[in-house]
Amino acid sequence: MWVRTGIILSAIGLMSIPLQARAQDATEQRTPDMTRHLVVAAGRLQQAQSEVEDSVRLAAYRAALEVVYEAIEDDPGNPAVYLHMGWARIGLHEYAAADSAFDKAEEIYPEYFDEDDGTGPFREDGWIDAYNDAVNRGEAGDREGAVMFFRLANGLYDRRPEAYLNLGTHLYNLGDAEGSIEAWEGALRVIGSPDSRPPDDEARELWEGQYWVTAQTNLAQLYGSVGRADETVRVYEELLERDPNNTRLQGELAMAMAQSGEGEGALSVYDAILETDDGSPLDYFNAGITLYQAESFEKAAIAFEKVITRAPMFRDALQNLAETLRLTGRLADQIPHSARLLEIDPNNERALQMHVRALAQLDRQDEAREYLTRLQDLAFIVENLELQPRSDGGRVVGVVVNNTLTVGESVTLRFTFYDGEGTPLGTADAEVPLSDPNTAMQFDVSFDAETIVLGYSYEVMQ
Repeated sequence: MWVRTGIILSAIGLMSIPLQARAQDATEQRTPDMTRHLVVAAGRLQQAQSEVEDSVRLAAYRAALEVVYEAIEDDPGNPAVYLHMGWARIGLHEYAAADSAFDKAEEIYPEYFDEDDGTGPFREDGWIDAYNDAVNRGEAGDREGAVMFFRLANGLYDRRPEAYLNLGTHLYNLGDAEGSIEAWEGALRVIGSPDSRPPDDEARELWEGQYWVTAQTNLAQLYGSVGRADETVRVYEELLERDPNNTRLQGELAMAMAQSGEGEGALSVYDAILETDDGSPLDYFNAGITLYQAESFEKAAIAFEKVITRAPMFRDALQNLAETLRLTGRLADQIPHSARLLEIDPNNERALQMHVRALAQLDRQDEAREYLTRLQDLAFIVENLELQPRSDGGRVVGVVVNNTLTVGESVTLRFTFYDGEGTPLGTADAEVPLSDPNTAMQFDVSFDAETIVLGYSYEVMQ
């Protein structure tokens, strides 16, 4: 690509560079002309395209390029000679050189890009070849090579978003978050540009639908990972303009607002989520967590109630609901939930304490003594349980704390995992060694499934 050199200031001063020297940089404009050499070169390039064997095809392109050089020597001001040079360079997979050749052709004849047989169609053909070279390298495990060729594709032809989308993924996998952001932004720029060139209406619909959402979603996550919370908020607002009733996006927007310091805005978004009845359990769970942290306990209770209505075995939401009801003084409402919690989490010291206190305060002394005895007899406790749902299963983490068992022994917890309807999906065991009393021993247990895990319980194996 030809770039005019800027003026360098020195001790001599500006007067040492005459202003009229700039006029010498101007390129004489001219329309393309198919000379005798170019007719021969075009024939050889077409023949090279038809060759099946790689080595024969490359040799044919090199031979055609020699004829192009003769055409340039014969008529260096003809833009058509540079178009044919770009054509040959594409055949040789020399995409940067092809880009420079097309730049020169367009410098001499600016209208060339938009003509049917001009540089634009040749650039797009080169883009396709560079794109396929990048995909092949990515499939072979050469991510750096894939990145290089996706960038070459974009440099050659900047009217399609697919190379940007793939570039964003590869750069993210290479740990280059900022580079990945630039790639996703590039995809959005192309999609939104009036100069972009989708092959057909179906492609345009795909770009403006699926590709746009994919790019925006990835940008939202990446902006958040590099501390650009304000831009994360903007992206989620744009996504919600298209899908205003999406409670998942509303929840993501609220979390981004909280991170950017817009606490009041985040709470108003969660209020909107609570007004809906078609959100997912995780949407309501995240709303409940934030509302609880903001000490908006009544609203947090509503959120957690919505969770367990939709996912009755979501233990974490059940415990949060019991805690929230306790804080609001709704002990009669708390007791059924803390009792249910103890059925699926029997060694939960915190749940036992809550349950005993609520029963005692409501003058249900016989029941309180029963659960107090159970609390005092705990040989070990299970704490800090947390479900980490995945689209293909889930994971539970937590700790076991020894009370009265022998150091060096172990306990086995058999976890049952449930879907959103509360239907059992299967079991997995966590064997946890015991240390000194009051020493927490961490564990985690995973379960693979064809659906998301939205609930769990455990039993102690003897």
